[in-house]
Amino acid sequence: MQHYDVAIIGAGVAGMAISAVLARQGLSVALVDRGQAEGISTGECLMADALPIMARLGLDTDFIAANHIALQSYRVSWGQQQSYERHLVSSPTGPGWIVDRHQFDSMLLAQCHHYQVRVHWQATLDHVHRQADDHWLLTFKHTDPPDIRARFVIDASGRARALTKQLGINSLQLDKMVASCCHIENDNQHFTGTAHIASDVQGWWYYAKYSALRGSLCYFSDSDLGLPTSPEALLSQAAKQTPLVNILAGTRPIKHTFKRCAAYSSALQDCTGHHWLAVGDAAVSFDPLSSYGMTSALSGAFYASQAVMRFFNGQPEYLQVYQSLIQRNYVSYLARREQEYTKINPELSLFWQRRHS
Repeated sequence: MQHYDVAIIGAGVAGMAISAVLARQGLSVALVDRGQAEGISTGECLMADALPIMARLGLDTDFIAANHIALQSYRVSWGQQQSYERHLVSSPTGPGWIVDRHQFDSMLLAQCHHYQVRVHWQATLDHVHRQADDHWLLTFKHTDPPDIRARFVIDASGRARALTKQLGINSLQLDKMVASCCHIENDNQHFTGTAHIASDVQGWWYYAKYSALRGSLCYFSDSDLGLPTSPEALLSQAAKQTPLVNILAGTRPIKHTFKRCAAYSSALQDCTGHHWLAVGDAAVSFDPLSSYGMTSALSGAFYASQAVMRFFNGQPEYLQVYQSLIQRNYVSYLARREQEYTKINPELSLFWQRRHS
């Protein structure tokens, strides 16, 4: 059995970020994920207001050195309104970034290794049990890692909520949105630095180039309304969308990068409790239309790390401060979400009717 101060389930952006911060501040940390170290990640847009958070996390220098593509504008075709381009250069915070997620995730993992976080891949949580001395015992379905005993546990497993489901914590799911995503090769240099968003009858599209020759294409709809089931079908359907025709001309799907993943909005009833908390999408998950997923994961990791350090310093009441902050941000997000989706005529399809209800 291995003993740690903190055990974290889920090695996404939030999980790796909070692991590195807590280890840097002297706690022993185990980070466990059911996937592989070289997994396929989605979610590339990062707003400029994330940079101060990355500075607090100690990530800003490495991030800037990576030279991710600057997000200069959004080109939007939304409902009946005329297509328009929203430039970020003139925004108060300036341009953001279209992030190469493989490069970004590798940076986070390097931070974890630097601060001696013990990382276990391809390990699925089997059972979690709180012991009489208020420590947690975690067992896994594979031999690596062996049983882990920790004083504090964190659910960073995204919408799967592998830990909090076992704790019996309820969540509220607002919709059925899922995404079909694929990375594609695109040597067209004209659209670098612009993220494209376009609505259609049963959902909406996203495309952006995260490097000179590669981009990410996603289609969002509800799980019961039918989505493309292969990269070829995804690209073929996208090429029929007027706003995307010229952008996707000559593109090719990259093998083994197609995935279908959850994209719904949801929130835990409680994102903290006795010697535990949830962070990132495990606490609250945002519609990708908000472009807030990565920023939320990073900011959540920072504020959660502050609450955990206060807990270890004898101030457990700060866990509730963290929960209040997360809940306020989510309520604010819901108002913005409604404002965007209600711009589309609900009579267009069942997908849009649901966003008006």
